[in-house]
Amino acid sequence: MAFDLSLLAATPDLRSVPPVHARLVCAMRYAHMARASGNCPAEGLARYLGGPGALRGFRVFMDEAGRAWPDPIALHHPCDASFSYDEMLLVDLATAAARNDRGRFDTFARDMIGRSGREAIWRSARRLMRHLVTVTQ
Repeated sequence: MAFDLSLLAATPDLRSVPPVHARLVCAMRYAHMARASGNCPAEGLARYLGGPGALRGFRVFMDEAGRAWPDPIALHHPCDASFSYDEMLLVDLATAAARNDRGRFDTFARDMIGRSGREAIWRSARRLMRHLVTVTQ
């Protein structure tokens, strides 16, 4: 029986994940595209994420992740339905934080992010997900 290597490269499809996950990835891509074009994404992101508290949480989460990530965070193009590996990991970290599952969170990030970086991302992910989960319920 041959092993299908494409299974290793497979990432989730935006159209098949929980809405909160898709919103988080789309917000990452929107913020990146807006900044790249010289626009301030704050107003649109606040509306999309559910308000100023969610926007602040999102900004802090992405800033902390950007500081701790070993390389620049890789995002797919807005029209790409699949997740990049970094998008997938950020969603996994945020989901573990929303579930208050610190063990799983650390398992996902331990090999690439030191303790202080993980702590900063954990705190910011907890704060962000409190806002996002409240908005989506």
